[in-house]
Amino acid sequence: MTDVKIQLVDATYDGAIIMNSSASQFSAIRIERSMVPIYAQDLNYPGIYFLLIGPDTVYVGQSGIDVIGKRIMNTHSGTIDSDWHTVLAFPCSQSSISTNELLFLENAMCEYAIKHYAKCATTTPSPKNCNASYRNSHYRLGGGSIKACNQYLKDIEHFISLFPNTIFPPLAATPTVSVSATVPAGPTVPLVQTELFYFINKKRDVSGKAEIEVNLGHTKKRKTILKAGSKVSANVSDAFDSSDTVRALRDQLEKAGQLVNRVLQIDLPFDSQSGALKFLNGTSLNGNECWKTVNGDKPLKQLL
Repeated sequence: MTDVKIQLVDATYDGAIIMNSSASQFSAIRIERSMVPIYAQDLNYPGIYFLLIGPDTVYVGQSGIDVIGKRIMNTHSGTIDSDWHTVLAFPCSQSSISTNELLFLENAMCEYAIKHYAKCATTTPSPKNCNASYRNSHYRLGGGSIKACNQYLKDIEHFISLFPNTIFPPLAATPTVSVSATVPAGPTVPLVQTELFYFINKKRDVSGKAEIEVNLGHTKKRKTILKAGSKVSANVSDAFDSSDTVRALRDQLEKAGQLVNRVLQIDLPFDSQSGALKFLNGTSLNGNECWKTVNGDKPLKQLL
């Protein structure tokens, strides 16, 4: 598998990553827990997933008869539900993949996790049963299915190998505060504080995230950065004043290869939260009402 396409959503391997290949039925996507609603469409497939816990622990699971996006938000054993911070999922575009094939793959990836990471938090299958001999005989698969599954495993392991250091993203360090005995004189300059927000409109097939300033009081406009990976609407309504401006900007970005198949390839700055939303949704909406925090689903207006 040599034609892997890698999308670094934040232009770095530290953030969200999407990988796919025309030579494989599987793809790979790594996103933070808070971003799962935004990437629901990418997770709307059966497949295998890793829940990453701390800097070195992996829980391996499979979707069963459900899809990955729903399965990872269901109940897991112990403290896994509260502890995992990132999901590395391997969705399968072949919806006919069977539960036994997924169990076969889960077994193999548990064996992989046990060998490559400090701890595998999966308890079923047990470590002693995570081996080729057990899975070849236990899951009632024919020779053709086993051969296909072993190829899927090679594809998944190849996706994993493309991470330059580790599949674990760097965890935010706890900030430290140092106190100086001497405070220099002069005016106090407030630091610009931003929060990460998301917006989803399933009816218009729109999803996006943005960094928005939040410490400006009740000003009408606040600088907003629409993040790469955001998906804009298929059309722009004529029912608002700046519709022509939105169309022109979209055309400009498409010609520059910065808006591809309605997906933004760059971080795009706007002068206001509502302006970014008009570009994203193709209609006029109230940014204070519609942008919501990725942690807590609070509308922007509550942070003003």
